[in-house]
Amino acid sequence: MDRLTYSPTEAAQVLGVSRPTIYTLIKRADFPAFKVGTRTLVSVEGLREWVKAQAEGDAVG
Repeated sequence: MDRLTYSPTEAAQVLGVSRPTIYTLIKRADFPAFKVGTRTLVSVEGLREWVKAQAEGDAVG
């Protein structure tokens, strides 16, 4: 089964950024992170779409 989410640490590794940077991004409304109980998760598909939007200059903020 394919993964649907990353932990913040995994998302940081995938993007090649630091954990503090991921936690800053998680606070953005356009970043594909959400809570499940006390855990923060990042959507794999949402992250792909977010990166594509950033690369195309469609970012809001």
